[in-house]
Amino acid sequence: MRAVTFGGKPVTLAGEQVKAGDKALEFIALDNSLKPIKMSDFKGKVKLISVFPSIDTSVCSVQNHKFNKTASEFGDKVVF
Repeated sequence: MRAVTFGGKPVTLAGEQVKAGDKALEFIALDNSLKPIKMSDFKGKVKLISVFPSIDTSVCSVQNHKFNKTASEFGDKVVF
């Protein structure tokens, strides 16, 4: 387990830390029209996944903007 801070308060994370190149587990998310989509719907495509707790924080906002800029430089991809 690893301790991190969220909102200035300590939070303990459990589980294995995800590393670049790890295979993502199947999950369901909502697309821009709120339609459910699955990872397996995009088999064979490069998938970029960005996770952040709140866009209302300065760090998450910067991360999200940088991710979107970098992601736009890739060719054919799916962004979650």
